[in-house]
Amino acid sequence: MAKIGIKGLTYAPFSTGGEGGAITYGTGVELADYMIKADVTENRNKTPFYADDHQIDQENELTGVDVSLELANLTDAIEKAFLGYTSGTGDELHVTSADAPFVGVGFRKKERFKGAITYKGYWIYKIQFSKDTDSTQTKGENIDFQTESISGSAMGVVLTTAGDTIYYSQIRSTAEATVVSWIKGKAGIA
Repeated sequence: MAKIGIKGLTYAPFSTGGEGGAITYGTGVELADYMIKADVTENRNKTPFYADDHQIDQENELTGVDVSLELANLTDAIEKAFLGYTSGTGDELHVTSADAPFVGVGFRKKERFKGAITYKGYWIYKIQFSKDTDSTQTKGENIDFQTESISGSAMGVVLTTAGDTIYYSQIRSTAEATVVSWIKGKAGIA
């Protein structure tokens, strides 16, 4: 499918769970006009197994998921929620050595194939982010919009005692409202 849009950054602070039980989150937040780009990269252990001088089997196991988000605005509130920055005096924001908090994060993208539109939603259950390189350049003859991005590695969670490790879930629907409702449900937003 051709990807033709992305929006609906939604997050919730991770509270408990994911070790054989349901996950609970703090108050979820849905933001508008923030998403520019999202990269979700699955890391796999692809190990061949040989016998009689040829490959007879292969292990292809998911070992992790990396996520990078390019945002239109990295506000103080987002830096606090995603990176663990703290408030100082007045408008001051402290970047400390404390670990970034775990959050659940979701978004949706719009896809098109042969004229048919579908929406695909993502929910990453437990992830810690860090700010990518903060690079800024001078304004020249033409304005070049510069944005910031954050990235992190998702932690696998186990939602039931007999379940597999899950890094993220996704849903696809022809109804955008269905995907929005699903993401809000994951974040605990009524």
